[in-house]
Amino acid sequence: MALALFFILVIQVCISNTNPCYSIELPKFTTILIFGDSTVDTGNNNYVNTIMKSNHPPYGKDFLGHVATGRFSDGKIIPDFAASILGIKDTVPPFLDPKLTDEDIRTGVSFASAGSGYNDLTTILTRAISISKQPDYLKQYIERLKRIVGEEQAQAILNGSLVIVSAGTNDFVFNYYNIPQRNLHFTINGYQDFVLNKLQNFVKVKLLPLNTNTIADANTYT
Repeated sequence: MALALFFILVIQVCISNTNPCYSIELPKFTTILIFGDSTVDTGNNNYVNTIMKSNHPPYGKDFLGHVATGRFSDGKIIPDFAASILGIKDTVPPFLDPKLTDEDIRTGVSFASAGSGYNDLTTILTRAISISKQPDYLKQYIERLKRIVGEEQAQAILNGSLVIVSAGTNDFVFNYYNIPQRNLHFTINGYQDFVLNKLQNFVKVKLLPLNTNTIADANTYT
């Protein structure tokens, strides 16, 4: 957790300060891997049959080329800033982009899907890729990475990777507050605990076995 707090603090300082962060010694990561919802989806939903789309104006008006890329933002989002500040790459591509290059794979991608959540029921309305399904794409990513750099180097890259997980808001907006039956099964505090437990299991079961450096964020504020 100390690494996560340090990293988030560095991001805030670098973005808010007009001077580059040359004086701050940043952690060295081999690649960046992203899981979550619209806060970190860099365009995967362009290739998913979902109502959650942002590949149209006014999105992207401040992005490179003023193009709507599928990011729910006027410009860059958290993965892009993180990768740029850490010197990995300028922007993080979505894994589902059919034009992904070998270099894109080697330096990292986003598996996130706008409208997703830790609770699989959250995606019933949005038809996004749930958090629990996103690691299925991670497996495909690892296989492609092995083909590009070899198994030994692929493991070294994974061991030195930075993983960011950001989701949780949709579990409340599209689930708890939209489905009346939820109130019969959970109090708001109980549902928060339920979502946080889902996040904990995701990190322990899906991510930690890869020996990655994981920053997990549950946006479960009410």
